[in-house]
Amino acid sequence: MEIYDCSYVQTNMCGFIQRYCETSTEWHNESDDKGVLKVVMSGSSADEEKLQPHIGNKKRREFMAKRIKDNNDELKIVIVRDMWLTGFDVPSMNTMYIDKPMKGHNLMQAIARVNRCLKTNRVG
Repeated sequence: MEIYDCSYVQTNMCGFIQRYCETSTEWHNESDDKGVLKVVMSGSSADEEKLQPHIGNKKRREFMAKRIKDNNDELKIVIVRDMWLTGFDVPSMNTMYIDKPMKGHNLMQAIARVNRCLKTNRVG
């Protein structure tokens, strides 16, 4: 399970998602309850047009959080913007890429998201 924070690379994120969905059709699904890769972000109508398909309401974000916490769900890769870095506990998460400066308490909490052992992992 991987979570990527793309708050500073929104344009690249949209390009990545589009190319990914075109080449990896078996992992992509337009439905929120299916698919291996999803984008989770908050936003508004003022955000760029290419971001609009990825902006969801609170109910959708909560649904995606439930999916990513379920080890039996096919959802394994989530690209996020400005959320899920601190206070979001998913023991099975093993990789996180962060594309923004972090320090202090926020950095330590982000590291803690992936620095723990799960029954199926030999190391955190």
